Amino acid sequence: MKRTTLSMPVGRLATALALCFLLASCAVYTPPNPQISSVVNPAVLPGAARTADWDIGAVRYQWQGRGLNYYDAGLFPVLLLVSNHSGRYPVIYAQECRGIGVGGAEYAPYSVDQAAELVFASTAYKKSAEAAVVGGLTGAAVGAGLGALIGSGFNHGWGAGPGALIGAGAGAIGGAALSQQPSMDQYRASLYQEMGTYAWRPSPVPPGGLMPGYLYFPVSAGIHSLRVIVHVDNQVQTFIIPVDMPVW
Repeated sequence: MKRTTLSMPVGRLATALALCFLLASCAVYTPPNPQISSVVNPAVLPGAARTADWDIGAVRYQWQGRGLNYYDAGLFPVLLLVSNHSGRYPVIYAQECRGIGVGGAEYAPYSVDQAAELVFASTAYKKSAEAAVVGGLTGAAVGAGLGALIGSGFNHGWGAGPGALIGAGAGAIGGAALSQQPSMDQYRASLYQEMGTYAWRPSPVPPGGLMPGYLYFPVSAGIHSLRVIVHVDNQVQTFIIPVDMPVW
């Protein structure tokens, strides 16, 4: 009987297989970019401030039913939206914004580090992390969901022009497809990355631009409105913006 021989020597074949297994075991959780969705102008929000130069609106975070529920983790994220239809470059600084809560009390927003510290200390985070890591959940089930209200446009979706898109797209974490379940450290890092990625940035909103970003407050404060200060051409304008439910 004629014997069939391998075209690759046994030693080289074993080495190649070992390398394949090694590469597979080193696979890491890499969040994709946010997905593009429909354009939403803050002017369509019931409580938006509408002026001849820009429209400013605020939307409360909405849990999509998968991943970490930030409300349960003690955080109240508010999505601030600014649409600039002037020829000027307005700027809003997060540290100057105030959340107006029960009885008219005003609260400064958390920094990303403060918001993350609150979340990571919560029971909701621990349960979410356990479900993702121990339970083997992958993909959208791992996502925190902040990006569910933010799409992607020019300059990564941050106010670079009329193509900056807002909508119910998949978040930076929520739409991920994982080759393997994440570790605790990866899950924690992913949530921190999402909170930082989607936080409000003090960048000038260019003419025709649409700028989104979250401000983080304690859920116990009962935030219902924002006090927002707009800086433009050495002048300041102050607006009180009710926090609306999403309309898209």
